[in-house]
Amino acid sequence: MKRFILLAAALLMMVPTVEARRKTKKAGSIDGSVYSDGRYGFKFTVHDNWKAKINRDEDNFRIILTQRKYGTPARYQDAPDYTKRPRLAVYADTCTMGVYPLLDSLLSESFESEQKKAIMKEFEFFYEPEIIPKGLSRIEISGESGVLWSGQAKYVKEVQTSAGSVGGKREYGSYAGAVIAVKKGETVLLAHLMCEWEFFDSVLKEVTTMMTGLEWNEEGGES
Repeated sequence: MKRFILLAAALLMMVPTVEARRKTKKAGSIDGSVYSDGRYGFKFTVHDNWKAKINRDEDNFRIILTQRKYGTPARYQDAPDYTKRPRLAVYADTCTMGVYPLLDSLLSESFESEQKKAIMKEFEFFYEPEIIPKGLSRIEISGESGVLWSGQAKYVKEVQTSAGSVGGKREYGSYAGAVIAVKKGETVLLAHLMCEWEFFDSVLKEVTTMMTGLEWNEEGGES
């Protein structure tokens, strides 16, 4: 009887461990430099200048990328930590809308939906108070027609150049934002980029290299 009680206690202690393993299932994996998504059936090569963080499988933001080596604006040479580090958030989910209507819904101040609410959690550029649209163009990804949108948002920051300084100096700059959207079957993929405006062209070049090299599995949706 005592042996049975000990065995039962040991099994009960194992349950939290099993549950913890289930909860930490990742959205995908990286082999070499290729990220493969375990649910939505896409893969792409992560640029060697970008650091990847794979989210949990239950998260629609599948992978977050941050640029390793990035430029610092001249205005922040004495305070480089104020620089916005380039960041790319990759989202995937099923969606009934096409890429253009979906993009319009994200830009709309009046449109509301649960999916938009979830997407906007990581679309930090869209929280800037005044966004100036800069471009809208077609982009082809793995044989599918997608869209590339870009915008600019000006800002003013009070910059403290040293720990002992009183107050700070006012610096004016701009953020750049971009969204790449593409759809395969019922699966939509969105990639959101934000960085300092001065470096947008070079950063976007690396991002489009990753995204235009994306491939879908045969189903192109949940696997």
